[in-house]
Amino acid sequence: MQMYDYSSLPSASEQGKPRKQRKPRKPRKPRRWFFFLTLIGVSVLFGLGNEATEYKPVVELKKKVSASVDAELILPFAAQKAEGTKISGYIARNENLTDTFIREGISRTEVRQLIGALRKGIPRASFNPNVVRQGDRYALVIDSQSAIQHLEYTKRGDRETRFVVERIDGVLKARQENLPLRREAIVVFGRVKDTIWNALRETGENPAFLCDKLEYIFEYYIDFYNDCRKGDEFGFVVEKLYGKSGAFVRYGDILSAQYKGGKESFQAVLYIDPDSKDGYYDSDGRSLQGLFLRKPLNFTRISSKYASRRFHPILKRYIPHHGVDYAAPTGTKVWAIADGTVSFVGRKGPLGHYIEVEHNNGYKTGYGHLSRYARGLKRGQRVKQKQTIGYVGATGRATGPHLHFNFYATVNGKYKLTNPTRAINRPTGRPVPAKYMAHFRRQRDQHFALLGRANGSIVTAALPTVPTVAE
Repeated sequence: MQMYDYSSLPSASEQGKPRKQRKPRKPRKPRRWFFFLTLIGVSVLFGLGNEATEYKPVVELKKKVSASVDAELILPFAAQKAEGTKISGYIARNENLTDTFIREGISRTEVRQLIGALRKGIPRASFNPNVVRQGDRYALVIDSQSAIQHLEYTKRGDRETRFVVERIDGVLKARQENLPLRREAIVVFGRVKDTIWNALRETGENPAFLCDKLEYIFEYYIDFYNDCRKGDEFGFVVEKLYGKSGAFVRYGDILSAQYKGGKESFQAVLYIDPDSKDGYYDSDGRSLQGLFLRKPLNFTRISSKYASRRFHPILKRYIPHHGVDYAAPTGTKVWAIADGTVSFVGRKGPLGHYIEVEHNNGYKTGYGHLSRYARGLKRGQRVKQKQTIGYVGATGRATGPHLHFNFYATVNGKYKLTNPTRAINRPTGRPVPAKYMAHFRRQRDQHFALLGRANGSIVTAALPTVPTVAE
C-alpha cells in the first residue's frame, strides 16, 4: 500500500481559502553591539581610548609624538654613549683579543670592527691586535646593544703608553696616547771596589740600565767592563720618571756625568740647543763623539791582549799577537768601530771568516774567527759606525768562540798592525755652536756643581731647559 505524507496539506480551516504569496526576506541589519565592539577595538589599537572624549588639534598631536621620540630615544642613547656599561679586566692565559671580548659578551661583528680600527689607526710595530699577552689590561664602555663605544688598552708593565678606541659619528677610531710622566732628577755617586756593576748596585739604583747609559756616553773613551779599577770614582745626575700613581717607570737621560780613574778623568754634560739637536759635550763644549768606538762588541773578557810575544795555546810556542782577543758567546754581534768601506770579506787562513774595513785618515780594522757575516755584506760596501757586520764564532785556528780584532795605522804609506789605544781617538762631532756657548756654560756650571752632592740627593730644579736664540 502506498504511503502519503499529510503534514504538508492545509488544515481543515484553511481549506477552500486562496494561498498567500510569501514576501522575499530582507537582509538583517547588523546588531548595535557589533558596532560598539568594533569601535572599542579600534580605539585600543591606536591608543586613543583614553582621549576619545577630548578633542586635540592635529598640530598639537604632532608635537606630542615628536617630544616622545626625543625623550625616549635620543636622550637615553646619548647618556648611554657617555656612560654606558663599563667592563674591565685582563687578558687571560692562552687568550687572544677575540676570545677575550666574546667572553665579555661582545659580538664577533663588533670585535671585527674593533680589530679593524686598531689596525687602521695604530702602527703594527706599536700594537698588533693579533699578538696580546696574558696580563694586558682593557677597559670597555658598551651601550645597551652591547656595541663598543670606548676602549682603553694597556700592555702589561707599560706605564707610558695606552691605546684608545672611540666611536665617533658611528665609526670606531683608534689612536695611541703617551701618558704624562713626572720627572725627578737625583744624584748618584759611587766608588769602584771590584766592578762598576757592583758599585752601581750599592748606590741603590738599577745597574742594568745605568751601566748601559754610562757606556753610551763614554763609549769612545772608557770600557766600563774592563777599564774600571779599584778606587775609581763616578758621579752623575739622572732623570727618574714616575707614573700618575707615583710608581717608578724608568730612567730618563743622564744630565751630567764624570768618571775619575787612576790616570784619566772624563766629564760629560747633556745639552739641547734651540734647533732641538742634543748631544753630550765635555767642559769646553766639544762633542764626545769620537773617531773610533772603544770596542767592537759587547764581550765577556779580554782573553789575549796585544803583545809582541805570547805563548800560543794551539801551536805551543811563543809568537807575536798583534791584536786583541775578545771572548764572547757564539753569535754575539760584531760592529764596525767607525764609518768605512769593506775591503775584504772571506776566509783568511788561521783567522777563519774575516772582515776588513778601511776608514778615513789612514786607518783599517780587521775582525776574525767570525761564525758568519751580516746578511748581504760584500766588498766595496759602505758601513756606518756601530753597524753590525758579523757574529762571533770560532772558525780558523781558535780554541773557543771569540773575536780577534786587528787595528792598522798607516806608517810610511803602508798599513801596520798597531795596539788600539785611546791615544789615537779624538772628537769628531760638532762642538756647541758659538751663539749658544753662554747658555751652555751656565748649564754646564750648574750641573757640574751638583756632582759634589751626596748619593740620592734630589735636584729636580736642575732639569734642563731648551734655550731661546736670544740666550
